[in-house]
Amino acid sequence: MKKSTEKIVFVDILKAIACLCVLIGHVINGMMKDGMDVSEPLRLLNSYVYLFHVPCFFFASGYLYANKRLTGWREYLQFVGKKLITLAVPYFACSIAYILFSSIISSEMHTAYAISAITELWRTPVAQYWYLYALFEMFLLVPVIERILPKVDSRWIFLLFVGSALWIDSSVNSVAYLASYTCFFYLGVCFRRADLLNRHYFVSLNPYGLLAAGLSLSMIVYFFYRLMVAGNVFTSDLTSGLKCITRLLLVVTIVVTAIAVSKMNNKANKLLLWLSQFSLYIYLFHTWFTGSLRILLRKTGIRNDWIQAVCGIAIGLVGSLVAAMAIKRVPLLRIWIEPLQVMKKKEQ
Repeated sequence: MKKSTEKIVFVDILKAIACLCVLIGHVINGMMKDGMDVSEPLRLLNSYVYLFHVPCFFFASGYLYANKRLTGWREYLQFVGKKLITLAVPYFACSIAYILFSSIISSEMHTAYAISAITELWRTPVAQYWYLYALFEMFLLVPVIERILPKVDSRWIFLLFVGSALWIDSSVNSVAYLASYTCFFYLGVCFRRADLLNRHYFVSLNPYGLLAAGLSLSMIVYFFYRLMVAGNVFTSDLTSGLKCITRLLLVVTIVVTAIAVSKMNNKANKLLLWLSQFSLYIYLFHTWFTGSLRILLRKTGIRNDWIQAVCGIAIGLVGSLVAAMAIKRVPLLRIWIEPLQVMKKKEQ
């Protein structure tokens, strides 16, 4: 298996952008689920970020996976074993903690879980932790598909996964996640294997022009999608297909945006690079802080949507960063979030 320690700046930028969008989406969505009166601009922002935020994470994972070549089943088992440690440990640790916390304040939460949900975690993810579950499934499946189809071009395999996202309908959560999101993972694989980052249209363009193109195309794609859905142009099946294609296009536009930012030398670039080192922690813990603050504000009678949104995003970000910095200092805690990093330090 080919190992790579290459630092890919645009991937870090992409993860930071996606992480902030997940935070924004969960804050606004939480307000809506609580029955608050949410203004149209916030509703539009929520529907916009929900189309691409987690798919961007899958793209980043696929991009980093792309240069790994598993030459045999032994290497495959070693690879899966490492991914099992990396993903299953934080998945179960955070999910169990979230279920216990949810059961304590269940009367205050719009989505509460009984303690018995712990026994179902192996097949039914809770909250945002489904991402870790689905990503592990992809690391199980994708190498096998590539092993079975060694001579098939990556682009055809990508179309296979797009087809599964369009046509596979399952009521089983684990299968549904795999079918719906693997195409974004493999989009990252194709992006890297085609070496698109070094093509002239990325290398030669001014980063500010590239940024403008990425953001403009993103808005155009989103509002076209909204127009088609609002106009009831398609049947439900075709609307589902339109949503999938829209999400793929939006991921591409956000990737272009991340590439543009990675080529700049300004405060936005440096801030996003700094945030990227905490992206996993922000993703795992932000709802603990945003949900608690929403309940507190609601009890004190503060139900203004903009105050709730701004305060929720701020506390979700700051709280997660403080938690991350504290956890990273204590190996006994960090091992539940970044087990391999802690194990490597012990070996040194």
